[in-house]
Amino acid sequence: MTVKTKPVIGVLIDPNASRFSTNGLNQNTFLLYRLLQKIKNLTPLLVYDPQLLLKGTNAEDKIELFGEPVYRLDLFYETYHLSVLLEVSAAVSSDIARRLQAAGTKIAMCAYGNRYILDQEAVCFANLESDGVNPNFSRRSILRETVRRDAVWMSPHFAWQKDYYKHRFNAKRAYICPYIWDYEILDKKYKNSELYKEKSPFFHAGNPANKNIFATEPNINILKTSLFPFQAYSIAYGELKEQVGDIYLYNSDHLITHNREAASYFSHFDSTTDRKVKFLGRASLPKITDTAQVMFHHHFQNGLNYTLLEAAKLKLPIVHNSEFMTNLGYYYKGANLTDAVKQIKSALRHEDRDDLERYNQQCDEVIEKFSIYNRENINGYRTLIINLLDSSFQPKLPQYIVNLEQELEHGDGYISPLG
Repeated sequence: MTVKTKPVIGVLIDPNASRFSTNGLNQNTFLLYRLLQKIKNLTPLLVYDPQLLLKGTNAEDKIELFGEPVYRLDLFYETYHLSVLLEVSAAVSSDIARRLQAAGTKIAMCAYGNRYILDQEAVCFANLESDGVNPNFSRRSILRETVRRDAVWMSPHFAWQKDYYKHRFNAKRAYICPYIWDYEILDKKYKNSELYKEKSPFFHAGNPANKNIFATEPNINILKTSLFPFQAYSIAYGELKEQVGDIYLYNSDHLITHNREAASYFSHFDSTTDRKVKFLGRASLPKITDTAQVMFHHHFQNGLNYTLLEAAKLKLPIVHNSEFMTNLGYYYKGANLTDAVKQIKSALRHEDRDDLERYNQQCDEVIEKFSIYNRENINGYRTLIINLLDSSFQPKLPQYIVNLEQELEHGDGYISPLG
């Protein structure tokens, strides 16, 4: 099936460029726009809600983001028309949604966050006071959705929440969408960094930073914290001592200064008393990799992250537990500390491998799987958009998503049919 007219696809994006370097969701929005540009007979546009602008910023009809025009969403109420609005790194209010739908716009929520767990945290912890410095990240909206969206799309690592997403966002249909990435934004980070004016960001033998480990878990909810990386490193340090460099736990400084229980726990390890553990704030990736080259990434129900793909692009030794990238780097399963420690030891000897060419090739294969240039991913989004315009058309998604859905439908009885 083909769509006879040329649909105009609005991709709702956070208009504040300063939030892109530290927020994968904002990057995902821009990369989805980039992918849609590769589909014939579509006109993708970046759009923004003026209410989302930082204070003191004027709402203009058109602003610029990474060299691309971004148009005010309210221009499309009457003056112009959107065939489709994709809510990605932002969502519109009920009033805005109704105005667009009255004009015939189809709306899809691209839910790339772990909404089920975030909702549970909000119910339990949203009323807690902040520490006066850091916000309470559980204080997020769980308002009942009153606007019926035409579809909700979700990232593959949240497939088990498919039925929940459909009802949570009051959507007619729910689909798993391809996870996508590209290194355009990563390249900009390193080209603009003074640290890499005269050296390459890629892994190379003999770099003193090759013995240092870094973890970038945000520590804002249970999905990704510094606890497991700290534990695994501390065990490895206890066994190897002089062979292990330092570990840099970014986004963790507030745990030491404002969380007495966490600070007490961390303080009882040799790795901490020997000052091998650095509890730090947020930093840019060029700054991070200038200091440490071994990446440790641990997740709970959040197996797809841009930091893994960024590290793969740089050909870094990567210790991780992403079930979606088991052929990447030094993989361990689940929360198996014993295996994680073994993989740390192997990653610290990375430059001594005699198969580094094969390792680098596997990095490239993982990047290709999620690339915005991958024809399966492009066709997946093309057919998802057709489905928005014609619900009788079934999307054609990458094979790994088809396999994932079949596994869930046959193994998990609570996944209900979606008509």
